[in-house]
Amino acid sequence: MLQDILQVAEPILAKVENFVRDIAADVPTETNWEQSSFGSWYNHPRQHGMELVCLATIYGIATFISFRRLLRPGSKNYKLLTEFQPPHKASLTERSMTLALICSLLLTLTHKIIRHRVWFMMQPCHMSGLLLLFTLVYPNKKSPVPHIFFNVYLHLQWGALAALAFPDLREHTLIGETFNFFAEHILLLVVPIYMIYCRRYVVLPKSKEILFLSFFSYSFFHTPILHISSLVSGFNLNYMFAPPPSKSTIYIYIYI
Repeated sequence: MLQDILQVAEPILAKVENFVRDIAADVPTETNWEQSSFGSWYNHPRQHGMELVCLATIYGIATFISFRRLLRPGSKNYKLLTEFQPPHKASLTERSMTLALICSLLLTLTHKIIRHRVWFMMQPCHMSGLLLLFTLVYPNKKSPVPHIFFNVYLHLQWGALAALAFPDLREHTLIGETFNFFAEHILLLVVPIYMIYCRRYVVLPKSKEILFLSFFSYSFFHTPILHISSLVSGFNLNYMFAPPPSKSTIYIYIYI
């Protein structure tokens, strides 16, 4: 039975594999564990293709459904998001944290430009920083938009914690690069704590809707967006091509 199914599916799987090979950069079969930037066929192109098709479909549909359920008219979450009035303007502390986050991200971008690694600005923690920054600088705090992004972010903070617990510093050679790595990830943990207690941002109660929206939207960012970007660029973005060395294997399973 299984053999018959595989035989029927073989032409489709072959087309998916060929698609991956066509869009992917020229990467080696063997993985160079001394560096962390460039990809390799640690996993077979067919596996990449199957993950792209299956996971992207699941994550896309689940994200859409979760978003619709979160903003269901008349629900508690809908009322909190649409009726919120910020109690006061941004404090000096909030503006200082915003500036610190901007400086850290700009320094990260500078390091990536110098090392010709701009693609790595798509790493989840950098994108989380941009998501947090977008929430902070969004001008209309009465709009549900920044508050939805903020609550999605709150469910993803474990990524920064995992990065601090299992840092991959193999290619950090520029001045301030390692310091800024830790500074950025600490900001990603500290800034939202202040945002919660300053009462200028809606914190939704625990619910399956916001939990699923956070998980599936970020999963959709990983596959297909980050996955395809990694294949096209040839860079090992968030270990889409190959995991870190064995001593950090636990980290990658937590991080992804």
